[in-house]
Amino acid sequence: MHHYKFNLISIILSLFAFAFNIFGQQKIQIRTNTTSNSLSVTAINPPKNGIVVIWRSNSYLDNTWEAIHSFPTSKHETTDLNLKPKTDERAFFKLSWQPINLPDRLIWIAPGKFLMGSPMNQTGRFKDEGPVHSAFVPHGFWMEKFEITQKRYQDTMGNNPSSTEFTPDLPVNRVTWHEALQFCKKLTGSARLSGKLPIGYVYRLPTEKEWEYVCRAGTNNAYSYGDSTDSLSEYGWWAKNSGNQPEPVGKLKPNPWGFYDMHGNLFEWCFDSYESYPGGKAFSNTGNMKVLRGGAYYCPSNILRSACRAESQEPDYRWILAGFRVVLAPPIKQTKNSNISF
Repeated sequence: MHHYKFNLISIILSLFAFAFNIFGQQKIQIRTNTTSNSLSVTAINPPKNGIVVIWRSNSYLDNTWEAIHSFPTSKHETTDLNLKPKTDERAFFKLSWQPINLPDRLIWIAPGKFLMGSPMNQTGRFKDEGPVHSAFVPHGFWMEKFEITQKRYQDTMGNNPSSTEFTPDLPVNRVTWHEALQFCKKLTGSARLSGKLPIGYVYRLPTEKEWEYVCRAGTNNAYSYGDSTDSLSEYGWWAKNSGNQPEPVGKLKPNPWGFYDMHGNLFEWCFDSYESYPGGKAFSNTGNMKVLRGGAYYCPSNILRSACRAESQEPDYRWILAGFRVVLAPPIKQTKNSNISF
């Protein structure tokens, strides 16, 4: 096991020297955790608008700086990150600032831990939801508060694959996983050209872990509001209240973090391939299926639970119950030992 060492003086020098030129009278404080080798960055009196970008390098002298995290100064002054050097050499960090404002439909989510999966005694659970395990989202990111609508999709892609007649505020459905990825790529390209893309971030599908983190919104219940289905119709469209059809986005109550239709309306594509959790069981471990989350208007209540992952499909499958929402987050890196890493 490598023992990573932070050079605190180097971190302070690079942070403060860079921040002084960018922020003027603003200050940056940092703390290191010698046990976890994590770094806490606190911005004091940052600009009221814009995005702070944190950079890392293993050498201060060469041109190998990598943007590893961003956060909006209007929403978040402190960020605790698991920033470890890639080798056992010293790590250097610096800050820059981007004077951009993102659309209100994007909500900032800070890094954090949560319990992923469902306990054995949860009503309506499936075997692939266990075991319950601690999951860590090491980066902050933005997520769309609404499912992607037919208007957003048509404006971006030039077509509307939905099963209904064009209705601007209905969520787009019958979108394949591949098409959802192409939508994200076009969003990224457009934002980059307009100068509204945070450095080191792209639009993409959420990972399954990111999706459940946001859906739970700090809760450990079956649903983001609690365990009973008595209030489900206030938060999600499902078999009992939908009239067997999708509904316009944002009509019901949001979850505690401000996201709409995380329970029901349409299943939402995630980036991940469907596999069992460590120590758990899955219905199929072929690796070809892609995860869908959240349930849909046609489904019974147990499919709308925060932990439910029983539905997965081939990435080119065009399904009437499938839609998606996007995140603005660090790009996903593929490794030999796992499907996803950051």
